[in-house]
Amino acid sequence: MKRLQLTVHDVTPAHEETLRRIHSALRELGVRRYSMLVVPDYHGRWLLDEFPDFCKWLSELERNGVEVVLHGFKHIAGSSPLSISERIRSALFTRGEGEFLGLDEKAAEKLLLEGRAVLERTLGIEVNGFVAPAWLYSRSSIAALARTGFTFAESRWRIWDPRTDRTILRMPAVNYAGGSFVKRTLAAFWVTVSGMLLRGSPAVRFAIHPCDFEDDVRQKAVIERLKTLLGRRETVSFSDLLPVP
Repeated sequence: MKRLQLTVHDVTPAHEETLRRIHSALRELGVRRYSMLVVPDYHGRWLLDEFPDFCKWLSELERNGVEVVLHGFKHIAGSSPLSISERIRSALFTRGEGEFLGLDEKAAEKLLLEGRAVLERTLGIEVNGFVAPAWLYSRSSIAALARTGFTFAESRWRIWDPRTDRTILRMPAVNYAGGSFVKRTLAAFWVTVSGMLLRGSPAVRFAIHPCDFEDDVRQKAVIERLKTLLGRRETVSFSDLLPVP
């Protein structure tokens, strides 16, 4: 059976209502296995410790097969200076939320360890994976990730083991987008084209963001795309892709 590696990004109490609708929609489609990318303190105003009911909900989902992955710390860029190439990547792929794009190793390692500690404390689970906001990393943050014990990480182009830099799955992520009309149009075009290009691929990666379910047109497009993918694939989490020890 071919696989669909499915993720829900930007999991935070700030988006709780939308996230619950996304989960309900996935359940209706028969999805039981997917990954939630959780932000410990979204934009510095939504610290998980202050939302025990939301944390209880996430813990229940985790016990029922939904994988929890660390997704940055605040999910917003700091004041670190960016190189020219980093500024271009930031402008293309995010709206000021490339938190790990300009970090040095010390700052990145601090956020990685603190973020994992928050998730493990509030959810009562072990956290083994990390995905940077907008899939944007500095070289220094990748080096820091290699020292923190995470067993998998994800970029826009691949899933890998940070400890060894071994690629687990080389496949571009497919997702719709918020932002300007141009970005939304290009993302929708990529989703359509990728459906044809990756039709025969043994694994496909698809990412859902809360903004996808805050607009009826985009929500319908996401659900229809998922129906097509689920017709010939089974959903898996990141950990399902890891080699058996």
